[in-house]
Amino acid sequence: MKLKYKNIPVLLSMMCLGLTSCSDSFLDIKPEQNVAAEDAVIDLVTLQTAINGMYSKLQDSDYYGRTMYVIPELMADNLYLSSRNTGRYLEFENFVVSDRNTYAEGTWNQIYEVVVNATRAIEGGKLIEVTTAEQQKKIDQLVGEAYTVRALAHFDLVRLYAQPYNFTANATHAGVPVVTAINTNQVSPSRNNVSEVYTQINSDLAQALLLMTNQKASGYFSVSGAKALAARVALYQENNLEAIKQSTEVINTSAYSLMTNANYLKVWNTAFNSESIFEIVNTIADSEGTNSLGHFFSVAGYADALVTTELLGLYDSNDIRKSVIVQGAKPGAEKNALFVGKFPNGTKSDDNIRLFRLAEQYLIRAEAYAKEGNDILAQQDLNLIVKRAQPNATTITDTGANLLDRILLERRKELAFEGHRLFDLNRNKKNVNIIQSENAVLVNYPNDKFILPIPLSEINANPNIKPQNNGY
Repeated sequence: MKLKYKNIPVLLSMMCLGLTSCSDSFLDIKPEQNVAAEDAVIDLVTLQTAINGMYSKLQDSDYYGRTMYVIPELMADNLYLSSRNTGRYLEFENFVVSDRNTYAEGTWNQIYEVVVNATRAIEGGKLIEVTTAEQQKKIDQLVGEAYTVRALAHFDLVRLYAQPYNFTANATHAGVPVVTAINTNQVSPSRNNVSEVYTQINSDLAQALLLMTNQKASGYFSVSGAKALAARVALYQENNLEAIKQSTEVINTSAYSLMTNANYLKVWNTAFNSESIFEIVNTIADSEGTNSLGHFFSVAGYADALVTTELLGLYDSNDIRKSVIVQGAKPGAEKNALFVGKFPNGTKSDDNIRLFRLAEQYLIRAEAYAKEGNDILAQQDLNLIVKRAQPNATTITDTGANLLDRILLERRKELAFEGHRLFDLNRNKKNVNIIQSENAVLVNYPNDKFILPIPLSEINANPNIKPQNNGY
């Protein structure tokens, strides 16, 4: 299902909730469905249609279909652009992103499309009248999924376009507009501060968990998927006890289990495997074609972004995770190239995109335990992930700051190319070593350019969106 975006004043408003002032608008998002946008959700069938359309927008190359995975890795030390590339993301590797950058603009637009579609589903779903408890249960599940997706979208917006939660003492620095209602008032939403954005994210997740009953689902958010997101959000918010609580509840459910060392590659080539908590489904009809992640990384496609030799060198020789880095030659370019192998279908078809894996939940809990001073429990979780990757690995006994550094190292190795690296460095107040094809640029924390600019088109269209991010 495709949606249209126009950056002009339209029918959208903010629900203030005491968090923001309401003024004029910046989105015009109209589902291309057989019913008018204002009447799109009128029963269980149209609610399901709206939910499917909401999920389909996650696939777009401006969101999880490519950009959300590429930028945080390229603007750090896991990826660099090949000497022969198509020109995509050049500003990001060179650390010179401008407010006119088409990817920064496209991702902003795309994620807000997701926010508005999720909000349409929530508003419409609440008004549906049914006659049976079973029908109400289905509606509640779908509306809960919409709340979860809206929380995810706001979380991604605030990660990309605002400094981390801990950048200021009370997270009062500029965030992004929170959109939680759509009506016939014309509004131009102001930026909420980061604390307010996280308050809304947590509110949406709490509401989702009240509504949803499916513990596990293939291609849709479930109770476990919402808790996995809640654990990630809590870690970014430095709410370590909540991160431990939510990740533990995911880990303790019988619905998921870590793939064994011998079956590790099935994490990437088997849909809905035991370790996958939520993945975006890509069918043949959904294909992004040459804009897909597989085409971007595959030697049979563009192979635009290559793996840094520094990252490869971090893995021991018998670390199974090393197997998703494919060594070879890129025709007409690098003779000794390292290709990303986490999207094994390459140019043949689009792989499902795994947003939440059980391995990450163990690493979230390990980091939260370590930051709470519980080194023993942190070591247990960390060793589980390390020894899954390398059964004969030396048991980790680090404590304190050394343990935290080791956890970040294992996050880098385990979650490479999954869109975490820049965020992990920035929220932990670390310097960033941006590796380029022939050199590297060390950028010290804090830095204005660790986040993206609010697009110039948005600044021009919405007088209330200012201030622009520092440095742009």
